[in-house]
Amino acid sequence: MAEEHSGLVTWSRAEGDVGRVTFGESPMNLLTSDTCAGLLTAFDALEEARVRVVVLASDPEAKVWSSGVDLHQLSLDGQDCMQWSGGLEQVLRRVRLFPAPVIAMLHAGVYGAACDLAVTCDLATGTPASSFAITAVKLGVSYNTGGISHFLGALPLHIVKEMAFTGDPLPAEDAYRFGLLNRLVAPELLEQATMELARVVAGRAPLAVAAFKAELRGLTTGVPLTADEFEEIQSARSATFASDDLKEGVGAFFEKRPPLFRGR
Repeated sequence: MAEEHSGLVTWSRAEGDVGRVTFGESPMNLLTSDTCAGLLTAFDALEEARVRVVVLASDPEAKVWSSGVDLHQLSLDGQDCMQWSGGLEQVLRRVRLFPAPVIAMLHAGVYGAACDLAVTCDLATGTPASSFAITAVKLGVSYNTGGISHFLGALPLHIVKEMAFTGDPLPAEDAYRFGLLNRLVAPELLEQATMELARVVAGRAPLAVAAFKAELRGLTTGVPLTADEFEEIQSARSATFASDDLKEGVGAFFEKRPPLFRGR
């Protein structure tokens, strides 16, 4: 399978039954709407090619694996920016439902919504630079409930709470200790370690691996919410998108100053 591309996303059969997807461009490797569309196209093509594992990487020239969504595309009109039909949400579902395992190869820091993408992958490899930061509270925005459930499937509850409440990064060493990273290696060994893991997975019985992925996905899906609980959460989330704090958080980000949140 020759290398193909759609915008800032490229994909190919790297070797044997291992697929490779690379997205973004330096310096931010943003998950723009166009990039999300390209990722969906790439995963469709690799599923048709019947690869047995996918390695998901970003432009290695960037100082971050991804800074998440492009805040220039964030609506400040009070609408929920993490809707079910949104591009990033479609990518997350595609990764979860892809029949073969997806390995996130994380050469650097992972920020904002990109954390959701990284933890949604089935496995992850990284370097000492691979920190993880859920930055929503620094902007005055909230994650959707599905996104939070992805974190709870990868990290202990109180670690998720600290990340969510503070917005501070989780260092790579802690991510490895808590099991978020399957491999933690020196930068020059990342490619080798990731491909070795990918080759092992690709060499196993693909129908059995697919069955295990489906079982584990079902067993780790978030605890069902009552109708009242869901409505309460949605009301709280809607308040963040309609708040002055969101405008202040985004404005402060672009002006490179600390935000002054007033809780309204």
